[in-house]
Amino acid sequence: MEKIINNVKKIIRVVLYIRVSSEEQARWGYSLEAQKERLIEYCKEKGYKIIAIYIDAGKTARTKIKNRKELMKLVEDSKNDKFDRVIIWKLDRWFRNVADYYKIQEVLEANNVDWECSDEDYNTTTAQGRYALNLKLADAQNESDKTSERIKFVNKSMIQSKRPIQGSHCFPMGYKVVGEKRNKKVVKDEEKEHIVNDMFDSIETTMCLRQTLIYINEKYDLTIRYVNMRNCLTNTLYYGFYRGVENYCPAYITKERFNRIQDILAKNSKKNKNKFNYIFSGLVRCKSCNNSMSGCTHRNIRINKNGKKTINDYPYYRCNKANASALCENKRRLSQNKLEKWLLEHFHDELAKEIESIESITEKNKPAKKVDVEKIRAKIERLNDLYIIGRITKEKYESDYKKYSNEIESASIVKEEVRDLSKYKEILENSTALDIYNKLNDNAKRVFWSNYIDYIVQDDVNEFKIIFK
Repeated sequence: MEKIINNVKKIIRVVLYIRVSSEEQARWGYSLEAQKERLIEYCKEKGYKIIAIYIDAGKTARTKIKNRKELMKLVEDSKNDKFDRVIIWKLDRWFRNVADYYKIQEVLEANNVDWECSDEDYNTTTAQGRYALNLKLADAQNESDKTSERIKFVNKSMIQSKRPIQGSHCFPMGYKVVGEKRNKKVVKDEEKEHIVNDMFDSIETTMCLRQTLIYINEKYDLTIRYVNMRNCLTNTLYYGFYRGVENYCPAYITKERFNRIQDILAKNSKKNKNKFNYIFSGLVRCKSCNNSMSGCTHRNIRINKNGKKTINDYPYYRCNKANASALCENKRRLSQNKLEKWLLEHFHDELAKEIESIESITEKNKPAKKVDVEKIRAKIERLNDLYIIGRITKEKYESDYKKYSNEIESASIVKEEVRDLSKYKEILENSTALDIYNKLNDNAKRVFWSNYIDYIVQDDVNEFKIIFK
């Protein structure tokens, strides 16, 4: 199948999209392999060139778009002119939700990518075709909604019967699922039971979540994170309550003890009443674990000999993995004032180095001679003609077509890799920019740095490394 692009006949480049949920594969036999074989056969019949295959395994029709990773990758690749068409088996493999469909369709259309089904006749080129498509999507969405309602009803019945609807991995530490089919139940995990009991004893003894976390991690050689420990201690399963059902599983503690622990956790949660605006929020990374460092405030209260009290707040940044979970060795605090002072003194020099580096790389990547894309397209057109009349073999055609396509693609890549340095040069040439900076409020300062900096890492005590955008 040929397609006319810029007056050049070209073999249509296609990608295959395959989706199947675990339930569908088990019940109806919609296996990934069966779909793949059918789509490859279809493309051979049509003369399409397959560029890539995207497979979302174990994803239901109601899975959120953002969780269909391969679909998201397909959409991103469509922006880079990697293919011309998407081939799917049936429409319900693509979407069953009208709103989701049009979100993706808008992106594909903007990048001149269309799609078609191998085993169903749908199109978006005519008003009648779009009307039929909308009807089909509406029916598919309705069927999907009914299936979802049935699943919810079954799940509710299973919970009422104290049967698990998920596997062991979905339950908190200290529980596991045993049995088969209708005899499944949630029981205590004897291998971790002592850890859970120790966790509850520790939080009541120390009255501190952080100390409990460090104690459990060190004693049992674990790497539980702060937020995960908190989630455990607030999980009602530990006193046997789950989704409105009492005695759903064996309890570790009583409800009264659970409520006492919730009071302890509430006291551990300190709200920042100062509402401090951190200038480098999201821009500072830990030098040891590369984790984003969080803004905190140290309040210094002084009372002079006359009894007058002065309060000063000093913002700083710290690694939460080191502070809360003891999973990082970097316990050093980074002063915001020190970082800001260093940036104001070194920003121009670091920016000049960045511009020089980018321009040097760009110069090296320039082709030795100018690529005449139109001449290469003319060669491709002659190549197509020779192949059609049988003057060259299929192997020769594919080899030369790939060579010419790579030449065009290389020319495009060189052009795309040239970064726009105008905003960097503008701030570098503006001698008053940093003077104006001192008049900005904290929010405006944060916007200023975010416009140029991707992130900052503290190399040494007084030295930093800037990664520009």
